[in-house]
Amino acid sequence: MNNPKLAEILKYISIFPGTLIIIMVFFFGSFTLSEGYNMFNPYADTEFAKDYSPEKFQTLKEGMTMKEIKNITGEPLNSSIDTAKGLVYHSYTRDGYLRRNPEVHFTLAGDLAWLGSSIEYGKDSIAKKIYFAWYYD
Repeated sequence: MNNPKLAEILKYISIFPGTLIIIMVFFFGSFTLSEGYNMFNPYADTEFAKDYSPEKFQTLKEGMTMKEIKNITGEPLNSSIDTAKGLVYHSYTRDGYLRRNPEVHFTLAGDLAWLGSSIEYGKDSIAKKIYFAWYYD
C-alpha cells in the first residue's frame, strides 16, 4: 500500500502525541520544581539588599574591612552577632521573595532556588569568610 496521502496523515498523527507529551511534562513539571533553579529568572526567589548586585558582591575579598565592603555593596538586609564566637554576620540576600511578594505570580511551586550572599566578620571588623552560593532548601 503505497499511498502518499496516507503516509502524510500518519506522519502528523505520530508527531502530535509526542508534542502533547512534551508540553504536558513542561507544564506539570513546574509543580515539582520546588526549590529548582529557574533558568529564565534565576533570582526570582531571592530578595536583594537595596544596593546589592551579584557582580559587585563577587568583587569582595576576605581581609577587606566592613567599611570597604559597605562602600561597594551598601547596607545589608540583615545583621546578626554571635557573641560566643565574637563574629558579626551581614546578609545581603535572603530566600522567600516569591512568598513575601503577592504581586509576583512567577511559579506554581511558590519556592525556587535562591542566591545566598553573606559575610562573616571578626571582632576587628575584617571579613573572615565570604559566602556566595545557590541554596536549594
